[in-house]
Amino acid sequence: MQFKNYNIYFFFLILFGVTILAYFILKPFLVPILIAAILAHLFSPAYRFFLGLTGKKGIASGVVCLIIALIIIAPLFAVTSLVVNEIQMIIDNFSQKPESVRGIINKLSENLSALSLSKIFGSEKIASEEIIISALKSFSQNTLGILQSTYKGVANFIFTMFIMFFSLFYLFIDGKKFIEKIIKLSPLRNKYENILIDKFNSITRATIKGTTLIAIVQGFLGAVLFLATGVSSPILLGIIMTVSSVIPSIGSGLVWLPVGIVMIILGHFSKGIIILLVGGLFISTIDNFIRPKLVGKDTQMHPLLILFSTLGGIVLFGISGFIVGPIVMSLFVALWDIYALEFKAQLEEYNE
Repeated sequence: MQFKNYNIYFFFLILFGVTILAYFILKPFLVPILIAAILAHLFSPAYRFFLGLTGKKGIASGVVCLIIALIIIAPLFAVTSLVVNEIQMIIDNFSQKPESVRGIINKLSENLSALSLSKIFGSEKIASEEIIISALKSFSQNTLGILQSTYKGVANFIFTMFIMFFSLFYLFIDGKKFIEKIIKLSPLRNKYENILIDKFNSITRATIKGTTLIAIVQGFLGAVLFLATGVSSPILLGIIMTVSSVIPSIGSGLVWLPVGIVMIILGHFSKGIIILLVGGLFISTIDNFIRPKLVGKDTQMHPLLILFSTLGGIVLFGISGFIVGPIVMSLFVALWDIYALEFKAQLEEYNE
């Protein structure tokens, strides 16, 4: 008995096995490599500019990597330090000066118990002073645990940044060669490969220009609003709002809505109403005015897909998932569009 094309089957079996093995080897580095590819695309004009000035690929790539490091790393460390200091101050106030927050707790307990809704639902016991203090202590302990985990993750963060910038350095130099190699190996038609490349470029621009800048604007406006209304730790809350704002449509409301409600419960009725009105009518709706001008026609994905891909990306890849998730989803949609174009005649025949 003889097998036809036995050598071809054997080759593809080895190729498949080695490819799976290579995937597991590269798996821990896929996210920083993908982020490096995104940054290489966004800063390619700057690389070409310095390449024209110096004539040396290595020097031009190193200069642009340094600029990106100054743009990203320096503010990130500054913001992280600021957040850690504010959280540490809050924990110190709870642990060392419990009497300073006793009045606030009493007021919160009284106002919650006075609400008719609490009596209707039988939740006056939930608003007792002891339970609130216990909840605050538990929150402080959990927050301290988060801080300890954050300190432990610094080494991992530094290693991830090293992988990202190491990849970025060579992507500037050899990025075009990598793309050309992939195109040659891909059995897809060139027009379909160009569709995928264009889709990657457009969704990258849309995510960076749209989601990131809008999140920064909403976080800044939230910090100003909290500062103007006398809310404690306005910078910390503004940064939290910036992070939550990467979730389309509902992100910023996860911060200003509970803050406004708590301010009303604490008796600061006018300030709480101002927070709710400004947050609902201005901060949350600013997305609708700024995004079309920043993004334009860069992305044609449905808002529901954008929301799910952002949330799913964050769950799967961490904070970087707000970029990775929409990119993967856009490529998924593009592949199905290619399928619809390539098999249009057959689909029309089967659907008759």
